[in-house]
Amino acid sequence: MKENIIFNVGGLSDYLKSTSINYELQTDIVEGVRKNSMALRLSPHVLQLIDWQNVTTDPIRKQFLPLLSEYLPSHPQLRIDSLSEKNSQVAPGILHRYPNKVLFLLGTSCATYCAFCTRSYLVGPNTQALTKDHLFKSSTANIDILINYLEENIHVNDIVVSGGDIAVVDIEIINLLLTKLLTIKSLKTIRLATRTLLFAPSLLLPNTPLFDTIVKHNEKFKHRNIELSIQCHFNHANEISIESQKISISLWQSGVTIRNQTVLLDGVNSTIDAQEKLIRKLIDSNIHPYYVYQMDMVDNAEHFRTNLETCIYISKNLTGMFTGFQLPKFIVDLPDGGGKRSVYEYEFYDKKYGIYGFTSPIISGDKIYYYCDPLRYLDPNIEKEWYQKRSISKLYD
Repeated sequence: MKENIIFNVGGLSDYLKSTSINYELQTDIVEGVRKNSMALRLSPHVLQLIDWQNVTTDPIRKQFLPLLSEYLPSHPQLRIDSLSEKNSQVAPGILHRYPNKVLFLLGTSCATYCAFCTRSYLVGPNTQALTKDHLFKSSTANIDILINYLEENIHVNDIVVSGGDIAVVDIEIINLLLTKLLTIKSLKTIRLATRTLLFAPSLLLPNTPLFDTIVKHNEKFKHRNIELSIQCHFNHANEISIESQKISISLWQSGVTIRNQTVLLDGVNSTIDAQEKLIRKLIDSNIHPYYVYQMDMVDNAEHFRTNLETCIYISKNLTGMFTGFQLPKFIVDLPDGGGKRSVYEYEFYDKKYGIYGFTSPIISGDKIYYYCDPLRYLDPNIEKEWYQKRSISKLYD
């Protein structure tokens, strides 16, 4: 598969010449990739899923090959590390924000890079637009640090293993991690986050090393009364291929729980119809629709964000279409490390400036965290005022 991956603009240009799209659109794609914070790495499977006859509107193309003409100026409050993950890092790759949960970043690479990545500050190689913070490398030493940390923090009972994508980490490192986690008595849940079911589903087919490793360890963890699950990431029904469904059903039949996290993306899945079709296809694939994230306030990806009202509107209109446990929870991961909150849990909304105020009592008591709507939803004069003053405090001076 590796020889068919597109790694650079030259390879992309050659591929685009083989399609039917015109030269102007090819240029728009190439220049859009140059501007993006994420590196170019397109797996053959993703390339096959893109509708090249309708490439400007295709929901998969939009996520991996942004057009230069699609970009919008960043809101003054946008940040590369919008969730302040670096401030939550207690050791290499270990983020501890919630009292009982740890996020462990096993690696910093993916099989394909999403143009809207919330971890663009860290994941993938440097780009023309962004020099990455290479805070750590995937290693067995980091696993030992994690195990020591969990042994010392016995109130932690939930761990999310993410990255990058765990599926591109050496299988022996994954085996080592899961084997050592089995020794942590306080754990009740272990979640493996991966987008491999979209990027490169062949890596997870039955009888492959990754599939067998997950199923094998799942049985071991069940004997310890610990849930091992997969957190997958599909944003549109078109992403769930026949191969992806085969894998998800096989994992489910082998006793592995799979939950999906979706990011709400403007022009990709920002309608009731798109979300309904995605949820139905997830259910048909034995994947539990878990979260729909309001797009994080990530710099250089503003064209992907909707206003929060759109997220709330979709959530309200999906309620009642599905059995309660099949309806995903619509949430905001608050900027500056406030954690996840329901989109309905804001303390106030300033419609004039498009500012929502949230609190996160379990993390920081009464501290206010601000989520700001994209400026294109506001009055043009207010948009100008934002760019003049640039900070929330100055808006209210």
